[in-house]
Amino acid sequence: MITKFIIKRRTQNQDWNVKNLVTNVKYSNDMNYAAGELTFDLIEVNDGFAIHNGDIIMFEWDSHKIFKGYVFKYDFKQGATYSVTAYDGLRYFKSNDSMVFPTNTLGQRFNTICGYLELPHKVIAMPQHKLKAELSDNKSYFSMLQSGIDSTRRAGDGHYFLRDNYGMIELRKYPHYQLKMIIGDKSLVTDYTLSRSIDKAANVVKLVKSSTTKGKKKVTTVKTTKNGKKKQTTKTVTTKGPKKMSATTAEGSTIDSWGKLIYVKQVTSKANTAQLKQQANNLLKQKNKQTNTLKLTAIGNIFLMAGNSVTVKINDLRQVGIGTKRYLIAKATHNFGDAYTVDLEMRV
Repeated sequence: MITKFIIKRRTQNQDWNVKNLVTNVKYSNDMNYAAGELTFDLIEVNDGFAIHNGDIIMFEWDSHKIFKGYVFKYDFKQGATYSVTAYDGLRYFKSNDSMVFPTNTLGQRFNTICGYLELPHKVIAMPQHKLKAELSDNKSYFSMLQSGIDSTRRAGDGHYFLRDNYGMIELRKYPHYQLKMIIGDKSLVTDYTLSRSIDKAANVVKLVKSSTTKGKKKVTTVKTTKNGKKKQTTKTVTTKGPKKMSATTAEGSTIDSWGKLIYVKQVTSKANTAQLKQQANNLLKQKNKQTNTLKLTAIGNIFLMAGNSVTVKINDLRQVGIGTKRYLIAKATHNFGDAYTVDLEMRV
């Protein structure tokens, strides 16, 4: 049940307790560089009260702190009701900026960005990997940190993600909590869908490099001087010939099963043949696989949040090669109400 739902003005020492006036409360959090989102409907019963964009929202469920954020959109509808969308502090990471980072860690870059945005923040797990100095020009703060998160992961220093913990922006290592509970067809889960797709897969990767042939030729020019004499000069100039194109290709073992799914990337680096071949093989490894998505609907539990992991046991999934296993929660959408449910997207 809702134990706290406060709407507060940022610019005034004024707040409203509306826990008995809100319905259709839905909260979602996502590991894919997105802000936590809270949507709700509010019955307007006080003539002196009105929702403003920028208002602070504080929401607790069964005395657990769920969401603290800010109104970014509202609709006022017939019947004197509001439909409101609020986001947590990670919403400000969507803004674009240009920043220069020295050689430092992901945690230090996270602290720099949060400090600039004047957001309360905390590094829960400090990475040790040193990132190369980088100029991030006209990129979102999410993109700046994603670059560091990807580099840190590739260096073997762990998997990190961002989370707003009731007003405190945190850099976390996942899984944040390894939940001891088991969810499945005999425990909490009421519906599930397993999707497998090759729609975005590729089993042929081509790195295409173009170059222009250059040559030299002599050009003679004749100029007339002020006294009427002609002066001839000859110089050698560089000429451009037709463009040449070369391709480095890597092919996967799924061509017979899936047909040719081709991915082409233009490259401009001065990498040699061996380096280009390695790049092509690395790309092929990323793309030559089907995507697996497991979506669950379960009876609500506030610990089923993105970034945590939980064991899933669904007997029917054994038919498609998925047994009892621990999965990371990539996205969670909580539908608060008398019938509290949660929709989960698991990283398979």
